[in-house]
Amino acid sequence: MPNCEINGIAAYYTETGKGDTIVLLHAGGTSSVHWRKIVPYLRGRFHVIAPDLIGFGETASWSGDSELTHDDQADLVLGMLDHAGEGAVHLVGHSYGGAVAVRLALRHPERVKSLLLIEPVLTPLLRLVSESKLFESERSLAYAFIADAEAGRSVSAWRRFIDHHNGDGTWESLSGNARYRFLTMTRGTADAYRSNFNNRTTLADLAGLSVPTLVACGSRATETYRRICRILCDHVPGCTAIDAEGAAHMSPLTHPDQIARAICAQAGGFAEANGCFEEHRDAA
Repeated sequence: MPNCEINGIAAYYTETGKGDTIVLLHAGGTSSVHWRKIVPYLRGRFHVIAPDLIGFGETASWSGDSELTHDDQADLVLGMLDHAGEGAVHLVGHSYGGAVAVRLALRHPERVKSLLLIEPVLTPLLRLVSESKLFESERSLAYAFIADAEAGRSVSAWRRFIDHHNGDGTWESLSGNARYRFLTMTRGTADAYRSNFNNRTTLADLAGLSVPTLVACGSRATETYRRICRILCDHVPGCTAIDAEGAAHMSPLTHPDQIARAICAQAGGFAEANGCFEEHRDAA
């Protein structure tokens, strides 16, 4: 059930653990449960907040007069932090959540201690570096999803989406419950796809980003995500990068140990990362 109301939106977030606060922003088509394999590594050392973004999980769908934007999602997250009594936090965003995290860090840098971006969907950046072919490919994929969603062809929409990001046949390999969860979030994902192309982040914005930033990219990620990660590393001052070895786009689910270690290191240093893993092993 929703546990707060932010800007008129019934919203939900989970929290667990004690210590410095880490906020986890999920990918499109999922919810705070996206981090279920990551949280056990973190909660022994950190206070972990995982929101459901607008249109996903237990947070209400978008009902504004204009199209949903990443800034609207960032405002939701900021409201959740205020509701939880939080000041500055370590911010982690994957895919759609990564794009939201960038907007929050740009607009409210005083609320972000560090930033970890896992293949963020900052699609408009591709146009700014003359990657028109990649941009058009992503736009075609997005509007094919939206067209299928509006026509009631949700299975077709999700099969294309999941297989594009993770390899042919991935959709069919999912359990019935997993496919059902995706199908329930078709509307939210169509809204999210529209918001991806409304992101206003520029290269100058990236150059002015003052938050310590780490970018993570799966070694099997698509060319689009690899290119976006390179753009970030080329333009964000002091940005560093890591590879999630063997991972495609869904590394928090498929390679949680690598992503959790990166989160712990970014938030607390490598000694803290080792401590997270020791406590997780002991608890297991």
